[in-house]
Amino acid sequence: MADMNTASTSQSPAVRVENLHGTGVITLDRPKALNALNHEMISAIAAALDTFRDDDAVQRVLLCSAGEKAYCAGGDVRSVRESDLTGDFTPGDDLFRDEYDMNHALATFPKPTIAVVDGIAMGGGLGVSAHAGIRVITERTWESMPEMAIGFITDVGISHAFTHLPHVPEESRTALGLFLATTAYRITADDLLWTGLATHILRDGDTVGFRESLVNEGLEAALGRTGGRDSAGTSALAENLEWITATFAGEDWAAIEERIAEAEGEFAESVREMLAPANPLSLVAATALLNYSAHSTLRQALDAEYALGRLLRRQPNFPEGVRAVLVDKDRQASFSPAAVADATPAQVEEIRRTVSES
Repeated sequence: MADMNTASTSQSPAVRVENLHGTGVITLDRPKALNALNHEMISAIAAALDTFRDDDAVQRVLLCSAGEKAYCAGGDVRSVRESDLTGDFTPGDDLFRDEYDMNHALATFPKPTIAVVDGIAMGGGLGVSAHAGIRVITERTWESMPEMAIGFITDVGISHAFTHLPHVPEESRTALGLFLATTAYRITADDLLWTGLATHILRDGDTVGFRESLVNEGLEAALGRTGGRDSAGTSALAENLEWITATFAGEDWAAIEERIAEAEGEFAESVREMLAPANPLSLVAATALLNYSAHSTLRQALDAEYALGRLLRRQPNFPEGVRAVLVDKDRQASFSPAAVADATPAQVEEIRRTVSES
């Protein structure tokens, strides 16, 4: 890679920040943890964006990662759980507020932003990629939002991104967004290109070569190494869009769940399996949130995510879900209520009120 014009100034050893001949480069460098974001990393990314925004020598910003296995496997919800369990919710509140502000700063950045997403991107990983203007993937890339299983909600602004997918017919966007938010569906490279979550694909997987071309030759030359949406293969989302649209439409998860239970076919069975680990109240919350975010600005969606997240983290299902998925890893969460049908009208109303008043 080209010589640096300025030295790294990152606040975190897990985030490398460089100015390479006018390209501001932010590299997630915590490969042993699959580049999962902690608060220190979030602050470092935010600070880098602030610096690059005000630096006239920086023409564009590149976000990338160390290692081929994962771009970013999510956020550090284990540490949030630990502090929440002590009764001190402030560290978690601060982390999510700062993360969502960073997501918004990326989405509204006034210079070209390019995310090279190689490997896994989950949860918070989408927050530092899906809001970039140009989103380059490889054939190793897949993405998912798995928050339902940890008793949380779809966040980092993805409730907005999922309901504003540029290549999806407008009448299907909210239903498809809710499907992606609730099922933790593994979005393939072809799905990413078809929906517009990705704008380009690097078929040879040479992300280092892409970065070198970007730094030394410019954005047009780097994108010349990629393929576009017309190079996508078969998308399972596209093939099942009609069913998803009809099944996941509406603002009442109980009605959606009934349609899913009655549906026949291999895809419907796979959807039931994907939904099995989900916290029932998270499903209710996601339904309210996605229907709200479909008609909101990104900032409004982030604020609603923050309000709902605060609510759910103060209930026992969040620590239980994180325990089951990330601590003990037994995948045997005991959620209460155990079924959407057992949720009280007061619980449902509290969720809907939290979204509407956010």
